[in-house]
Amino acid sequence: MGTPIPTPTHVTAVLFREAPALERLFEVFRRLPDSSDVVLETTHVRLDTPAGVVHASTFGAPWPDMDPESLAELGGVGAGLHPGSLQRAADQSVVWPGGALAADAHQGFVHLIMAEGTGTPQAQVEALERLALAMLADPASLCLFFPWGESLRDGHVMGNIRAAAVEQGAVPLQNWVNGRLAQSGEGAVIADLIGLGLVGLPDTEAVFPDRPDLPPYEVLGFLLDIAHHLALEGGALEEGVVYEGPGGLRWRAGLDVESQIEPARKLVRWIPLAPGEGAASTDSSETSQ
Repeated sequence: MGTPIPTPTHVTAVLFREAPALERLFEVFRRLPDSSDVVLETTHVRLDTPAGVVHASTFGAPWPDMDPESLAELGGVGAGLHPGSLQRAADQSVVWPGGALAADAHQGFVHLIMAEGTGTPQAQVEALERLALAMLADPASLCLFFPWGESLRDGHVMGNIRAAAVEQGAVPLQNWVNGRLAQSGEGAVIADLIGLGLVGLPDTEAVFPDRPDLPPYEVLGFLLDIAHHLALEGGALEEGVVYEGPGGLRWRAGLDVESQIEPARKLVRWIPLAPGEGAASTDSSETSQ
């Protein structure tokens, strides 16, 4: 795909029907408020942000979803780029149902990397989000794609998520992170959050019986509540910690386990305990936002 880029900490893409010229990126970014040191280089636009140095490039071809070599050049596994992430994002685009159509329609993309991160993980992803949103004013643009979080979002959805987060004093995790559901081969349901590495947290999943008192989206809400709490308050979970959760049950965490939904990665797994089993160490009301 070309000369490898610097190893980035964060990557964001803007999907386009037809990718804009590099000069177009330069014109958009240099007009942004508080922009400084916006430089048009041969292969990219270089920008200084409070969270670090960003490189912005443009590609006149679809996102190389199943090409590990090209993905490595775009940031690689260290920045959360895994084969099949765009297809999985399209398949599980519940937050924004238009994601599947946008992924199918795109024929080019703008690639934004945090080439030299200096801010916190959250500050870095928010800096990339701000720049990416500026590109949505282009009539050929379709949506934002956060490969690490396997999330496809348009500007309207992202604005609503951010407004709700501000009102609740929360972090707009759902702009970058995707919640997914799958069936296991043993009659259980798997819910997971992918992309929490964007804010410096491990991904998380829950494995639970498929039954009416455990609605899957309530379980996803439980995972989001915990993620919001950790993103705001800091700290880390301990092995075996037990929280009150969906179904009136206590849920126990296991750390550093292998994920059950692709891509393969280490995460935190929550499993419900039998009624009366275990002693709750943290009430779920303490983690809700």
